[in-house]
This record gives sequence, C-alpha cells and structure tokens, in this order.
Amino acid sequence: MNQLESTKLLNELLQKDACNVLTWVKQVREGKLQSPINFNWHGLAEAAAMEARLNDGDNSPTLNLSWAEVATSIYDYLAKLAHEPAGESFLVSSMLLRAAMIADLGAVPGHPVLDIDRVINWFFDNLSMSPDEAKQKAPNWRNCSINEIRELRKIKNRLKIISVLVDSSKLVPNVELSTWLSLRSQLP
Repeated sequence: MNQLESTKLLNELLQKDACNVLTWVKQVREGKLQSPINFNWHGLAEAAAMEARLNDGDNSPTLNLSWAEVATSIYDYLAKLAHEPAGESFLVSSMLLRAAMIADLGAVPGHPVLDIDRVINWFFDNLSMSPDEAKQKAPNWRNCSINEIRELRKIKNRLKIISVLVDSSKLVPNVELSTWLSLRSQLP
C-alpha cells in the first residue's frame, strides 16, 4: 500500500464511529488484520484523542469515551513498539488523555480509560530515584548527568498528569505522592 492509499485508509477510519475504529485497531493488534506498513498510527491516535476531547454539546460522554479508548489503545501500542524517548512520549499522551477523561467523567476501576489506579501505577513504574534523591538533585539539576536530568524531566512530565487528577479532586494524594508533587516546580 502506498502513501496515498494509507492516507485514504486513515481518512476512511476517521469517518467511522469510534466503536468500528476500535474494533479495527484490536483486529490489527491481534493479527487478524494487517495495517499498511506505512500507516500513520500516531496520526490516528492524535485524531482520536482530539475527538475524545471535543465537548461541543453534540458529543455524548459515551462517544468521547469511545474515542479516548481508541486513542489510548493506539498510544499504548505505539509505546510498546517504540524505543525511548518516543515510548515515554506515547505513554505520556495516553495517560494525559486518561487523566483528562477521569477528571471529566470520574474514575471507574478496571475500565480501560477511566481506571485511576492504572495512571497512578504508571507514575511509579520505572522511577530510578526516590523522592529524597529527586529533592536533593532538583535544585542543582544543571550539575547532574544528562541521564539524571532526563529522569528528573520524566518525573516532572508524569507529575503533570497526576496534578490533573489532584486538581480535579479525583485523587487525594497519599504522603508519597504529596512529596513528589511538592517537588514538581523544582524539577527541570
């Protein structure tokens, strides 16, 4: 499939309803269908996320949630395929959309988009330093190694998403999360 045909498929998918697109995405991920080699997955994820965030009165929360499921499913898929830092970027997009949907619609345990524990667990996944280490390094981050600076920035990006949940009163942070949140403004 050439670029023109791939673009045509993307446009056709965006004309369908979210449930049909999600079914197509799942079938591709399960190997039941093949997507074009040069298919613009990121473009589909971004378009679905934009549809999920639309709140113009014509869209129901259910429709927005369906598009959010399409977007997060694709972002998660892309994160698994990508190397760092792209993988982290896709996860940030996925979790930021989840946090926005939780802020609007509330948390639902076990839901693919609205499960707040999924966002909280993701925040803590793969942290290579403790809050105390981050607190020590943050004021002097310019003296840190490039890897430490990247880790501090990763933590700050993740804290932005946790802040969406806290600011919307959907999450009351425990002591550890409160400690992390208190460091956010100091991180690079």
